[in-house]
Amino acid sequence: MDSTPISSLVGETCTIDQNQNEINSCTTIDMLKDCSSSNNKLIKTSDKHAKLLLENLNLLRQQKQLCDVILIIGQNQIYAHRAILSACSPYFKAMFPGDLIQSQQMEITIHDIDYCAMDLLINYCYTSRIIVDEQNVQILLPAASILRIDEVQLTCCEFLHKRLNPNNCLSIRAFAEKNACQELLNLADRYTQQHFLNVKESEEFLFLPVNQLIDILSNDELNIASEEDVFLCVMKWVSYNVEQRKEYLSKIFEHIRFPLMSARFLVNRVSSDPLIKADQRCRDLVDEAKDYLLLPHDR
Repeated sequence: MDSTPISSLVGETCTIDQNQNEINSCTTIDMLKDCSSSNNKLIKTSDKHAKLLLENLNLLRQQKQLCDVILIIGQNQIYAHRAILSACSPYFKAMFPGDLIQSQQMEITIHDIDYCAMDLLINYCYTSRIIVDEQNVQILLPAASILRIDEVQLTCCEFLHKRLNPNNCLSIRAFAEKNACQELLNLADRYTQQHFLNVKESEEFLFLPVNQLIDILSNDELNIASEEDVFLCVMKWVSYNVEQRKEYLSKIFEHIRFPLMSARFLVNRVSSDPLIKADQRCRDLVDEAKDYLLLPHDR
C-alpha cells in the first residue's frame, strides 16, 4: 500500500483551503460589484425599539434599579431617573442641571402637586399613556401645567371640552383661566355665548364675578332673544346678593343696549325698578334710551 507523506497531505490541504478562500472572496466581490451606488446599504428603523426601551426603563423604575432621584410628595415617594424626567418635562429639565440644590440631592420634595397626579404623570413619562376621567382631571390638569407636560394638558382640555354643558361651562371656563389653558377658555366662552339662554338659568350664573358677567353681556356674538332678556338676567344676578352687587348696577348697565328695548318695557319695567330709581347713573342711562325711542326727531 502506497503511503503519502504527511507533509504532502498538509501541503495539499493548505493549498485547497487557500484556493477555497480565494473562491469565496472572489464570489463575494463578484456578488456586489454590479450593485448600483443607490442600493449599497440597508437602513432599518425599528418600530419596536422605542416601545421596548420605555418598557425596560419603566421596569427598572418599578424595581428601583439605577434610579438617581426620589420625589417626595407628602408621605409618599416616587423613584425615577433624572434623564427621563428631564426629557419629558421642562420643569424637571430646569431643576436638575446646574448649581441648584436639587441637582445634587437624591431626594427632592415637591410642593403644590397632588401625589396621585404626580404618580400618573411619572407613569406617563415612562409609558406615554394617560387616562383622564372625571375623578382625576381637576388634579391632573394643574399638575401637568406646572410640570409643563403639554400632551397631558391638552388631553385634559379635550376631555373637559367634550363635557361642556350649560350647567358647567362657566366653572370650566374659570378652571381653564386658572391653569392658563387659553384654548379651553376660548371654547368655554364660545359655548357660553351660543347657549346663553340656558346658561343664564344655571346656578353657576348667579356666582359669576362682575367683570366676567360684563364680558359675556357685551359680546356681539351673544345668543339672546332680546335685550329685555339681558336686563332681566342682570337683575336676577344682582338680586342674588343685592347689598353687595347693587353698586355694580350702573357699571353693568353701560353694556346693555337699552335703545334696542321696546319703549313699553323701558317705561313699565326698567324705570319702575326700585334699584334703578335709587341710582342716578342708572336713571340717566335709561332716560337717554327713552328719549331715543320716544323722541325720534331729536336724534
